[in-house]
Amino acid sequence: MARYKLLLLLVLILGLLTGCKVVPEEKIYDIMEQTVVKEKDFEKQQKPLTELESKEKKIFEEIMDLGMKDMEQMTKLANLALDNLKERKEKMELEQKSMIASKKEFSKIEDPIEKIESKQLKKEAQDLFQLMEKRYAFHDRLYEAYNKGIETNIQLYKLLMKKDVSMDDLENQIEITNKAYLEVLKMNEQFNEQTKKFNNEKKKFYKLAKINID
Repeated sequence: MARYKLLLLLVLILGLLTGCKVVPEEKIYDIMEQTVVKEKDFEKQQKPLTELESKEKKIFEEIMDLGMKDMEQMTKLANLALDNLKERKEKMELEQKSMIASKKEFSKIEDPIEKIESKQLKKEAQDLFQLMEKRYAFHDRLYEAYNKGIETNIQLYKLLMKKDVSMDDLENQIEITNKAYLEVLKMNEQFNEQTKKFNNEKKKFYKLAKINID
């Protein structure tokens, strides 16, 4: 009798384990939601970065209005701008760190994708994976472009603090800086567009997989 009781207990345990088994689609959902959590620091940097960019623009406009008439005030403003750029660089590093953590978490999705039984759903998941990989690549390029823009701006403010700087050197550096920030705008637009595509496809995947996200 004890043997039969033990057998019954094992059957019940196996039944419970089978009932608690997480299907690949649910695992993918959990990973993607954790990926969102990993990007919280990325989100936190957006508003302060925008504010710092606006402040630096105003400082630059003040310097341009001032001209070369007051070197003492110009140097003071240029140093304020350099402090601003340093802070922006630090916040961009936090943003990049957040994206690296997000990418590491998202990479866990490959294994459950391979375990999806439905061919259609697996294809959707694979497409989703590729979209996110492209998004990470766009952010890497944005990060590089942004840092390059900061470096060109640093060079510009250092030139402005030189008493004997020529107008040709200044105009050349301003042109280099403008080109660098045009690249930043381009990369930012591509990153935002890729993010939008990913979010739309993610909703489609959840709907197809019958995952309730309400």
